[in-house]
Amino acid sequence: MMKKILLTALLTLSVLVTVGPSLARAESIATQIERRIFYQFGTKYRNPTNADKRLSEVRYKGLILWVAKPKNGKPTVMYLPGSAGNLYSRSHKFRWFMDQGYGVVAMAYPGMAGSKGKPSRQKIQILANSLYRDIPKMTGSKRIILMGESLGTGVALALAASKAGRANPPTAIILQAPYTSLIDLTAAKNPVLLPFVAGRNDLWPSKRFIKNVKPPTFIMHGQKDRTVPFHMGKRLHQLSPAKNKVLAARPQAGHTSIWRPNVLKPLRKWLEKIHRK
Repeated sequence: MMKKILLTALLTLSVLVTVGPSLARAESIATQIERRIFYQFGTKYRNPTNADKRLSEVRYKGLILWVAKPKNGKPTVMYLPGSAGNLYSRSHKFRWFMDQGYGVVAMAYPGMAGSKGKPSRQKIQILANSLYRDIPKMTGSKRIILMGESLGTGVALALAASKAGRANPPTAIILQAPYTSLIDLTAAKNPVLLPFVAGRNDLWPSKRFIKNVKPPTFIMHGQKDRTVPFHMGKRLHQLSPAKNKVLAARPQAGHTSIWRPNVLKPLRKWLEKIHRK
């Protein structure tokens, strides 16, 4: 996979050299390289009712959303997924939240499982911020929990630090396997690709955003994570100014296997305490 991505990046870069240094073209090439390296979304469309009858599909600015309204005054979880798979592959997580009465609004990024468009950092973030502002009208719940998974942790933290996030601060933030920045992640996992994204300081620098994010924050990270190194989640926990912050580190867990009862039990209790306040 890495060889394929590297070859694509090299071919894309050769096009940049051929077409010349036009700023507009250079930005387009930079976005193409970003897309090839960071986004491996599943494209297969699935109806949400096949996952759970409580979920419905909503079309939003070209995106597909999976939506369930909250019960008993509970907040709505805005779910921002990782870079692989589709919403269906996360349906067990949506079910976990719905079983406790939380609403769910899960966002399929541009190019993911039926959503229109091509992904880029800018496009994903603009749409996420817009959706966050519209969730109260969509679900009837002004209280929102941001849930970011892997790639989505950067989107969540950028949103929380944005004008939209400051206007209506999240009730809580949950981060599964977060990174300090996509540049840091590239340097740690695929340093051969670093020259292709050098200078892209806009690629979700979570270590900068989290310093301005004060809502209660729960970070879960497996210490055997081979996709996003554990030390990145630990560093974000250290940088967080939140008075209520938790680092749920599990020695035997990997990137996806962190979603297990030994993490979900404390997460459930943590969320209930916040809801009762």
